[in-house]
Amino acid sequence: MLKKLINSKACEKIKELLKRLSLPAVIYAENLVGKGFGETKKQIAIDFIINKLPSFLLPFKGIIKNLLSDILDFAVELAVEKLHSIQQKLPDII
Repeated sequence: MLKKLINSKACEKIKELLKRLSLPAVIYAENLVGKGFGETKKQIAIDFIINKLPSFLLPFKGIIKNLLSDILDFAVELAVEKLHSIQQKLPDII
């Protein structure tokens, strides 16, 4: 039953939404906290993502956070890598 739910189209749409929200969440956490404090920033980013979910999903945010915690962690880690890649490509004058 759970495997069927995880592989459902609705779950795939939620995963895609989480991926799209992850980079803005990481940028928000980075600007809020600054360098260091990786786990704190990860939690801030995850909370940012959960709070940006469409309103019809908000009653389920606790369930989503628990059920998709590994996906949220993975999405945030990918976004961190993407942000670092972008930062490395910026000219030194910025």
